[in-house]
Amino acid sequence: MNVLSVDQATKIYGNKVKVRAVDHLSLSVMEGEFVAIMGPSGSGKSTFLNLISGILPLTSGEIRIGEEDISRLKEEEAARFRRDKLGFVFQDYNLVDTLTIGENIMLPLMFQQKDPGSMRKEAHICAEKLGIDAVFDSRTYEVSGGQAQRAAIARAIIHHPKLLLADEPTGNLDSASAEQVMRMFAALNTEEHVSSIVVTHDPRTASFCGRVVFIRDGKVFHELYREDNQLQFYDEILGVLKFLGGA
Repeated sequence: MNVLSVDQATKIYGNKVKVRAVDHLSLSVMEGEFVAIMGPSGSGKSTFLNLISGILPLTSGEIRIGEEDISRLKEEEAARFRRDKLGFVFQDYNLVDTLTIGENIMLPLMFQQKDPGSMRKEAHICAEKLGIDAVFDSRTYEVSGGQAQRAAIARAIIHHPKLLLADEPTGNLDSASAEQVMRMFAALNTEEHVSSIVVTHDPRTASFCGRVVFIRDGKVFHELYREDNQLQFYDEILGVLKFLGGA
């Protein structure tokens, strides 16, 4: 079953001078897939992510997440859909500094007005899975970048979203922390079957995914599927990026 179906999605900016950021792009992501989106600067990958999430309206085409046609949702409906059905992880974590790590993780459940006791229990379970239960009551400025990003992942998955969207999730991390975070993503995909899309410029980050979709000029240019050998997959990704001019 497809968790995401994109059919001829097009996004045009401007009136007099028109820029076609996404150009009749079609793509499907199966439930439980772990997909990376790559491409050179200006290729349309960030616009594409914003279209998937319903943050930007389509110029034409259709985007479905599960059975929901998000391209037809009104602004308020789209905001509710994002809150309840999607999970987001950003490069700069987007944690609330006035809250503890645990309270940040619980935020999606607070919006759903769940019982405080059950929220805290669920947040502890989620934090333990991601190896940050020891910093549950710490403030955001008291933890490392890797721990902050794992807290952001915990917050993104605690409400069991249909789709997890990550925008450059390792961009602000050193190589060791980036590897830990991507291993967390891979484990969530393997063990919890979390469907995930990661937008990244980093071939090492992309090599943890099962499929890499390369975008150029707003269209799908090429796709790679990972077999068993991650190092070989990394080399294949590098080869495509060099051809694209994005390595």
